[in-house]
Amino acid sequence: MVIVPQVVDALKIPVIAAGGIGDGRGFVAALMLGAEGVQVGTRFVLAKECDIHQNYKDRVIKANDIDAVVTGRSTGHPIRSIRNHLTREYLKLEKNGATPEELEKLGADSLRRAVVEGDITRGSVMAGQIAGMLNKEQNAQEIIDEFVSEAKDLIANGKSKLDF
Repeated sequence: MVIVPQVVDALKIPVIAAGGIGDGRGFVAALMLGAEGVQVGTRFVLAKECDIHQNYKDRVIKANDIDAVVTGRSTGHPIRSIRNHLTREYLKLEKNGATPEELEKLGADSLRRAVVEGDITRGSVMAGQIAGMLNKEQNAQEIIDEFVSEAKDLIANGKSKLDF
């Protein structure tokens, strides 16, 4: 959210906000910061139409606010995933100065293992920090309807804990 207004001010093209947007509040916040739209990722992982293994979806639903970790910083290809055996091993190797080849070997085929096979221990369960807010599987239309409904309500009625 800190970057959105900076990018909006620096560019003369429409800006799409991404990262941490999982409901109407995040959508409205991005619009208020100057974005023209949003990209939503993790929330749609839980769409019934998303053809990934149920174990993956269940793990995202069970995630809490500190379960998402970033691996791959040392290679310049950071990935945010839900903490598991794979991420702990990867982070340990990164900390110990592993080569990009060693890291690639560890991560090889890990997304397929999670998405197709449902291996949420050794697979890459990619998800954003917003996962801690998500608690149910819905169809895509329901997700969009919730976003729009929440956004309209916030814009029409406002919501503030401050009483001016």
